[in-house]
Amino acid sequence: MRKINTILKRNRSILLAKLPDGKKQVKVSKEYLIFSGFAFGYMTHQVVQSSGIPAQCCYEFGVIFLEENYCLIIRQS
Repeated sequence: MRKINTILKRNRSILLAKLPDGKKQVKVSKEYLIFSGFAFGYMTHQVVQSSGIPAQCCYEFGVIFLEENYCLIIRQS
């Protein structure tokens, strides 16, 4: 359990570093997340946006997969 929580915290810190306060969303390359050590298999929950697009969430941040090489990081309210 401790190992999973450590991975989730690291994922959150990576997303937080890319999405500073005041911004709602930012587009990043999937490559950036991979090189930062982001673990795509570890998320806290999944939500479906009003547009019908699913977002994989890590605490208050969501990741939406766009084109093959890009992701949209969103901050949930």
